Amino acid sequence: MKYTYCEALMWRLLTPAMFRWLRTQRPEWDIAELRRASKRTYRRMVRRTPDIGGLSRNSLRICLSSGMVFLSVYEAAEGRMDEACFAGMVLAGMEAPIVKRSFRKKSLFTEEAQRKRAENAARGNAQSDSALNWKTEVIPGRDADECTIIYHQCGICALGRQEKLLHLVPHMCVLDTLSVEWMGGVLYRTKTLAGGGDCCDFYMCKKGSKWDAERGGTA
Repeated sequence: MKYTYCEALMWRLLTPAMFRWLRTQRPEWDIAELRRASKRTYRRMVRRTPDIGGLSRNSLRICLSSGMVFLSVYEAAEGRMDEACFAGMVLAGMEAPIVKRSFRKKSLFTEEAQRKRAENAARGNAQSDSALNWKTEVIPGRDADECTIIYHQCGICALGRQEKLLHLVPHMCVLDTLSVEWMGGVLYRTKTLAGGGDCCDFYMCKKGSKWDAERGGTA
């Protein structure tokens, strides 16, 4: 992949909160040096990762770039970071106010959003046959307050295999739950590719809707 504005943006959005968190959790580390080493690792990782299409044609490039940000810091730590620290760092990056705001501005449960979601999935699927791309099936809901997305292939899982860090991928699955929540929804799923399933089955519904109540949520 080329290092584009997408990769630059994800680095700028995620890393300030990540390194602030690491500074509180690992005060004995030289965080400034870790940041520099991580940026070098990130650029190398981008270069060795197969392209899945530009952001204008494949919105999931954002997810792949985010995964590379997280894994590059882990790699740059050179064995000092355990899984619990990695999971905390990922959560800190995602919960940065600027990241939350970017999701809360998005509309998820409208007929127009349903249509765009299906179009984006079809466009993204067509961009690359690489294992680093997602293979996405969108199943429209009974109304605008629900939708099902089946991921038959996950670029983050492939990235984990590429970097020999597949064991860390489940810690990044929290991003899905958080992002849906910030867009006013609830994510229900029974399996993930990262957890050994044959797919990631995402059922999303509007929080407080009749479909949420049907699943055991609060109407």
